[in-house]
Amino acid sequence: MRPSPLTPVAGIPSLVRVLRALRGTEAIDGGLLAGPEQRHGQHAGAVSNLLAAGDFEWTAPAAGPAQSALKAVQQLDTWPILLTTGDHALLTAPTIDSFCAAAAVQNADLTVGLAPHRLVAERFPGLKRTRLRFADGPYCGTNLFYLHNARAARAIAFWIDVQANRKRPWRIVRRFGLRILAAYACERLSVDGALATASRLTDCSIGWVGVLDPVAAIDVDSAADLEVAERILRCRSRSC
Repeated sequence: MRPSPLTPVAGIPSLVRVLRALRGTEAIDGGLLAGPEQRHGQHAGAVSNLLAAGDFEWTAPAAGPAQSALKAVQQLDTWPILLTTGDHALLTAPTIDSFCAAAAVQNADLTVGLAPHRLVAERFPGLKRTRLRFADGPYCGTNLFYLHNARAARAIAFWIDVQANRKRPWRIVRRFGLRILAAYACERLSVDGALATASRLTDCSIGWVGVLDPVAAIDVDSAADLEVAERILRCRSRSC
């Protein structure tokens, strides 16, 4: 069964760990939790205790993760916004602050965090991670997004549209163009080139920063991820 943000990771729900990391930063002073649904018990136990402080509020999720993100961003309507996921159980306050500091000085509407796959593979040999294969090397996503202004919401809306057409691949090809997709498939497209194309399609300038902590590329959305995350957290508790 696929873990959820409320799945305990070394005894503490992933979502609780994420909120604790956010609270420990210098960059974040509160926010909005989009989900989980009330029937999943988010107002009980440790999550309820975290929300009781009042700096983080809750809103009902939308139809999917991207839709929930867009709804939350529109509801907040204050900038900048850091967007991350509830299954990012290994996220730490220093990583968040480092990412936010690097992103803040970019001249972009949206900044994404990418971790070099080489560092992830060295730290976690054998662990399967989605690799974005660019001409300048493969990268892994980190589920860290820095929205500088309201224009960044256009990128989320675009992604929702792409997901809606995943069973109609010809529509996706039409949006991106065969030349761009072929260049990516042949690993001839750079990170900057890919984001330039995404910026043009979304009418939203998109930049990126390298996240050098390979742990930032590990979210907990599979049984294998859960095992790795619990091993890392046990190691942290022993300061190894």
